[in-house]
Amino acid sequence: MSETIEERAASEWEIRELQASIDQSNLRRAADLSMAEKFKLGADLYDDGIRWLKQIIKAEQPDFTPEQVNQELDRRNAIKRRVEEAGLFRLYVEDVLIGKV
Repeated sequence: MSETIEERAASEWEIRELQASIDQSNLRRAADLSMAEKFKLGADLYDDGIRWLKQIIKAEQPDFTPEQVNQELDRRNAIKRRVEEAGLFRLYVEDVLIGKV
């Protein structure tokens, strides 16, 4: 049995409401953290992101050595920087521009 358009729309709306509720809960908890705790969480998230990117590269190129993985990560970061500096893309979240205009 396939889902109707109305059922799909209702499901998507319910998911959006749930995500908004989760976001609000996270914001309330973050407001109670000290600045040091916030910086620590930010650094941890950054480290996790780097680890995930390295795992992705290793999965794409299983023969790469750890040094080659680091070089590929550096290469991708250089491309990302050039794209950002050229202003080719602008980041939006929920139809709101993020960063410089």
